[in-house]
Amino acid sequence: MPQDFEEYNTVTLTDEDGNDVEFELVDAIEHNGKKYCVLYPEGLSDEERELEEPVILEYVIDDDMDYLEEIVDEDEYDEIYGIYFGDGYEA
Repeated sequence: MPQDFEEYNTVTLTDEDGNDVEFELVDAIEHNGKKYCVLYPEGLSDEERELEEPVILEYVIDDDMDYLEEIVDEDEYDEIYGIYFGDGYEA
């Protein structure tokens, strides 16, 4: 049974080279009936986070599985990015 997405602290993602990388869930956003996770590589300081672009993925529940999916629509990604960084932010 899937967890509520706000309950995750870290997520393991696999990069394009097949390496597992731990990410920290720093924010969970619900918008237009969808859920999104804002992630940063685990262990970054606040200063390092300011220099790093977040990874923003859609949180999907399908039957009894939950997973993160890349946002392919650039406008949708930009909208969630703007919500995360506050009103008026243009990505």
